[in-house]
Amino acid sequence: MVEYIMDPKRVDKILRKIGIVVVMGKDHAKKAGDLINSVKAIYEAGYVAEVTFRIDEGMLREAMNELTKIRAESDPENPMILGVGSVINPKELDKAIEMGFDMAVSPDSGMGGYREKIDFVRITRSAKVFGAPAGFSPSEFSYWIEREDGLEPDAVKIFNSSVYGPKNLGGLLAPYQRDRHAGRIIMPTGGVDRKTGPEFQKNISKYGFFPVLGMSDPLSLVLEKKMLGDLDILRESLAKFKEEFTANMKSSIS
Repeated sequence: MVEYIMDPKRVDKILRKIGIVVVMGKDHAKKAGDLINSVKAIYEAGYVAEVTFRIDEGMLREAMNELTKIRAESDPENPMILGVGSVINPKELDKAIEMGFDMAVSPDSGMGGYREKIDFVRITRSAKVFGAPAGFSPSEFSYWIEREDGLEPDAVKIFNSSVYGPKNLGGLLAPYQRDRHAGRIIMPTGGVDRKTGPEFQKNISKYGFFPVLGMSDPLSLVLEKKMLGDLDILRESLAKFKEEFTANMKSSIS
């Protein structure tokens, strides 16, 4: 197998190019093959896949044995990025690193009260994994971006964004407009879908930040038809999402 070298800068570049992370929970897979097919279809559709620790760990490990091989052989100009989310404690973060994920995302600090919140950044940086812990309140958001120790995370997830909605999420970001924060990746998750996504993008960009949307909506048809891991349904679901999201984005701009 081709040697694969972890590089958070590669992840950053792809996220800025693609702008959407497709999130999979336990309802999206009943076996490792479902995960493998889902990640492949998401990659083929031009998005980044994020599996989550809500899924059985044994299933994740089995799937990653195959997915890391596929990733190593993917196009260097358009590499497959393997993300994992719902990381809620240091043990899960260590397991994510061991399994070979490029990106680790948390709904909070990712330390679960076990360790200091900033340890999430220390651990991911040491492993050369792209790290995106979450904040919700202004004080939590400020904790991640206003640091003198140089330990800002690669991105800040805002969870649960459904509480804010697109407009009020922009209000959260407004006081933090500084040149040093320009272009920082903000990842709203929760309440983000093909309808609200373009508005989240517009309101995050308005204040100088860079939006990367996290959502499971692109896989909605898979759940509706209860055909997990079916490549044809996966591709149909992702294509339908892309068409409707693009139309909504154009409408939002106009």
